[in-house]
Amino acid sequence: MNIKFIKRVLLASLLFLCGWNANAQHQFGNSRISGDFGFNGMYYIPDSIIGAEPVESKVRANAFLNLLYNNGGFSAGMRYEFYMFPLIDFEKIGYQGQGIKYFFADYTNKFIQVTAGNYYEQFGNGLTLRAYEDRQLGIDNSLLGARVRLTPYKGIYLKGVWGIERDNFEPYLGRHDFVRGADLELSLGEMFPVIQEKVFIARIGANIVSKYDRPDNYIRFPIGGANSDTMGIITLDKLPANVATWAARATFGYEGFRIDAEYARKMNDPNVTNNFIYKNGEALFLSATYSMKGFGIAASFIRSDNMEFRSDRWENQNSELMINCIPAINRQYSYQLLGDYSFASQPNSQIGAQVQVNYQIPKKSVLGGKYGTDITFNYSRFHNTDQQPVQEAIDNGTPTGTMGYTSQFFKFGPDLLYQDIGLEISHRFNNKKWKWILAYNYITYNLEILQGHEGMMRGHLVASDLSYKITPKHALRLELQHMYTKDDIGSSLYAMLEYSISPNWFISIGDDWNYGNPEPDHKVHYYNIACAYVWNTTRIALNFGKTKEGILCVGGVCRAVPASFGAGLSITTSF
Repeated sequence: MNIKFIKRVLLASLLFLCGWNANAQHQFGNSRISGDFGFNGMYYIPDSIIGAEPVESKVRANAFLNLLYNNGGFSAGMRYEFYMFPLIDFEKIGYQGQGIKYFFADYTNKFIQVTAGNYYEQFGNGLTLRAYEDRQLGIDNSLLGARVRLTPYKGIYLKGVWGIERDNFEPYLGRHDFVRGADLELSLGEMFPVIQEKVFIARIGANIVSKYDRPDNYIRFPIGGANSDTMGIITLDKLPANVATWAARATFGYEGFRIDAEYARKMNDPNVTNNFIYKNGEALFLSATYSMKGFGIAASFIRSDNMEFRSDRWENQNSELMINCIPAINRQYSYQLLGDYSFASQPNSQIGAQVQVNYQIPKKSVLGGKYGTDITFNYSRFHNTDQQPVQEAIDNGTPTGTMGYTSQFFKFGPDLLYQDIGLEISHRFNNKKWKWILAYNYITYNLEILQGHEGMMRGHLVASDLSYKITPKHALRLELQHMYTKDDIGSSLYAMLEYSISPNWFISIGDDWNYGNPEPDHKVHYYNIACAYVWNTTRIALNFGKTKEGILCVGGVCRAVPASFGAGLSITTSF
């Protein structure tokens, strides 16, 4: 038997036993030890029809163990990760390795917080800095270094960070890049209690973030077009080693009204994703909401131009080594078929807006019924930014080494990236046992820009979610979806039936049938059977089925998901 396979199984089993046996927090005087454990494994079966390729090791798993020690204002922790034989979608993005990749020590009191080691941090809306983890996407942009937070006076918050960004399982030693920054926020409502008593929110903030990325190469590019023999060179002294960004933000609110705004600017940052141009980047985020009993409206606007900000100028894969994050303002859905066409935020070129209106038909009215009826309407539309090449780029036949382009700030570019028109109606029937959600969406999705496939997808989705509470602990839920489209892979039907016994058991069976695929052999049923058991803080889940190739998105950050077929086991517990 393969020795590597034996080691893998033994280590995974050890991690599982550690998590399984630790079912309670351990208290020693004022000290407390806690943590959590996760295991996500899969047995892969090849399926040529859906494109699930044979893999070298059919049994794969991701696992981690967090340990945290607390004693008054002092805390310390570490996380061991085991991704030596990761799930295939993680392997394809280079997330492979093992070791203690997260550790820290932290001291906190009312005036100061000091952190040494790994940490996560975000300034404002993340336009200049967002170091965070999303295990589902395989993202961990933690910083290894030091952080200081100060509260010199009530309502005044200062932050300072310095660190090297994590690069999956690559070693930190030998790196020639790091990130540093500072953030200031003033909360006027906290500083002046009189303002707070009037239900008035007022916060302002500003930050600056800089990266150091030592130039270690020169760039050669053809002048006069791709087939030209004349080459241009960007030498080391023309590649900026230090690149700074700054941002200013404000939040104001009174009773049911609130407005948020943040503007960010990045100095010239020639890199592989912008064709090594010297144009400055900028981003603007605006959000306004108003709510009252039975009614609410929210509107958002985003513009991001040349704002991809990475520790390494040569990196262009997914969200690897991303220092900042441009938030997605479009509505996020949990519907399976809409998830196939989730909008991925485009930090280098996007401009768009979202409007959402919520209204509740009054309770005990003819249309509202005993519990009222909730109606949600939303509209979002995103384009690329307007980009007019500078004369030097036209003359050279390439933007490389030039200012690249000019752009009118509020002008929409010619390419539509994404549009969503949606309506959702939710109603609980008079006996309170039945609840029904009916939704409709018309989606326009740019396959070429967002997924690298040819064409534009236009589709109509109708979804129904019906739940019935049999007893206080037993419930049934039926979800039906139909995506009608003549584009991409064609129309699909999705059905899922879930039975739950609260709070312990969850059983479901679902099927995503791509009946409209233009290729007859690919009209496939992507079925999935799942069962989960919850006991205290431990959850064990089993599943068997097929996953189609596509993308997985969380909050506008996406990664590619390969087709797969097999059986999975997931275990999570905390102690």
